[in-house]
Amino acid sequence: MNNLDNYINQFLTFENPLFFALILSVSIIGVIILIFYKVVLPLQKKFITENQRFLLEKAELMALFAEMDPEPLIRTDTSGNIIQTNDASRKIFFNIEEKEIKINEILPSLKNRSVNDTFIENINGKIFSVIAKEYPQLGFTNFYLHDISQLKKYESALENYKNRLKNFADKLDKDYDELKKSIAAELHDDIGQKLIMIKLKLSNLEDYEKDLIQTDLEAVYQRVRELSRTLKLSEVTNLGLKISIQSLVNYVSESSKINGSFEFLGKEEKLSPELEICIYRVIQESLNNIIKHSKADEFSVQLELNEKFVNIIISDNGVGIQEEYFDANESKSTGTGLFSIKERIEKLHGKLKINSNQNEGTVLVIKLPKEGAVHAKNKIAVS
Repeated sequence: MNNLDNYINQFLTFENPLFFALILSVSIIGVIILIFYKVVLPLQKKFITENQRFLLEKAELMALFAEMDPEPLIRTDTSGNIIQTNDASRKIFFNIEEKEIKINEILPSLKNRSVNDTFIENINGKIFSVIAKEYPQLGFTNFYLHDISQLKKYESALENYKNRLKNFADKLDKDYDELKKSIAAELHDDIGQKLIMIKLKLSNLEDYEKDLIQTDLEAVYQRVRELSRTLKLSEVTNLGLKISIQSLVNYVSESSKINGSFEFLGKEEKLSPELEICIYRVIQESLNNIIKHSKADEFSVQLELNEKFVNIIISDNGVGIQEEYFDANESKSTGTGLFSIKERIEKLHGKLKINSNQNEGTVLVIKLPKEGAVHAKNKIAVS
């Protein structure tokens, strides 16, 4: 027992470093606790109070602005219960002030949406754009509604107008093709035959007179044949693309003295009349451009039919296309051949790519969907 008392007396003395360290630690902890309760804790409570007051004032200010907002506004708590509306929203939802109404009851499209999102809602015969914005610190979400009924009406009217305009353009194209077909038949069957009869009647003239007149008549006759071939499209639908385009390439090559070649890839099949005519016209116009502008001595046409697309590659070794050609301000002086080709291709939802360098020739790469003409026609029919 005496030994234990001695040990305790020896420990409980400031001369013992361990006892001194223990007393010092306890003192420091006590001071820290005292500072926390007397200084830190009151400051924390004051900060929380000030922050709550600030949020409350902000919420009250936002509530005031919401009531003054001319656009409909609805506020919900974190559970989706409606806690505030403004006058504009109450004019749309007459029972909105009833208790326990949730936001998804009046905005059903919200079920598949998240907060901080924008969606379209049909309400009482009107179309609204709804913006949901969450305020986590304030504990509520605002739903801003904007009436876009007139905008949607204008968009619908514009789309309808575009469809009617396209329908009208298609009708004009059809009437134009019928007119060209009629003119082609007249040139070939009437004027051409009459020129042949005139040539026969002139056979009794003197040789030198006959040669002069027959030379002029032959030039006129060949021009009539050329116009007839340019206008006439019946051979495309009757003979098919492969034979028609091969015949076109041969004719252009012979008449222009430019060496031309044609390659057909894929399985030959019957396409829609709109698509076949588009393909023939695009190739025809491209070859006319080569004759008139390229100064080439060689050209090639490749036509490929695969499962979904028609691919066309038309190339020449001429002087290429000047950049000014694609300038709208220069189109009158340089012609509109490529613009016409591009318009025909885009009408059937196709794509045109032009690769051309000065004095290095030109390559047209064309891709047309097989169903392009059908889709365009159906879209017009629906409108």
